[in-house]
Amino acid sequence: MSDWIYPEIVESLKKSCSSFLGGEITVQDIQTQIYMAENQIVALDEKWLRTLLFNAENEIELLIYTTDESQLFNLVKPVVQNILSKVS
Repeated sequence: MSDWIYPEIVESLKKSCSSFLGGEITVQDIQTQIYMAENQIVALDEKWLRTLLFNAENEIELLIYTTDESQLFNLVKPVVQNILSKVS
C-alpha cells in the first residue's frame, strides 16, 4: 500500500524495523517505536495497522518477560519482519 494516511509514521516505523533487524537498536527500543506508531494511528481506514502493531507490541512484551535475554532477539525478529512485510 503506497497511499498511507500517516506516511511519516509508516516510514519511521520501517526505519526502526530495519534498524532493529540490523542490530542497531534494542528489543526495548523497537517495542517503544511500535507502541508510539500504534498510538499515532487513529484513522479507521488503517485500523488493521493499529491492530497489527498492538498485537506485535504485546507479543514483544510477553517475550521480554518470558524469554531468556540470549534468545530474545531471535524470537522478536519474526515479529518485526512481519510488521515490515505488511507495511512495505
